[in-house]
Amino acid sequence: MCRPTAVRSPRSRASCKGGALHPIQAAFKEEHGLQCGFCTPGMMLVGSALLEDNPSPTDDEVRWAISGNICRCTGYMNIVKAIQAAGSAMAEQQAAESVPAAAS
Repeated sequence: MCRPTAVRSPRSRASCKGGALHPIQAAFKEEHGLQCGFCTPGMMLVGSALLEDNPSPTDDEVRWAISGNICRCTGYMNIVKAIQAAGSAMAEQQAAESVPAAAS
């Protein structure tokens, strides 16, 4: 059962519509932004928070935002790419939702 919640977690990010992945989750998967999974929840949550305020962050802005999270597996490049890809996907999704439906 999927219920709205005030507590944010990577699991709560999944859509209630058929269990589809949130764009941040999909981007981490597609861009190989995770390896062992230890830092992934924190990276996803920080990335989501950044994208709420700045949907198109630069590399430096993403690196600053995630600077409090340590990843021992990657060089952060794929994590940065994943967060930026999620921002693009979220902007496309928002643009598609704001297009008025054609009149019948």
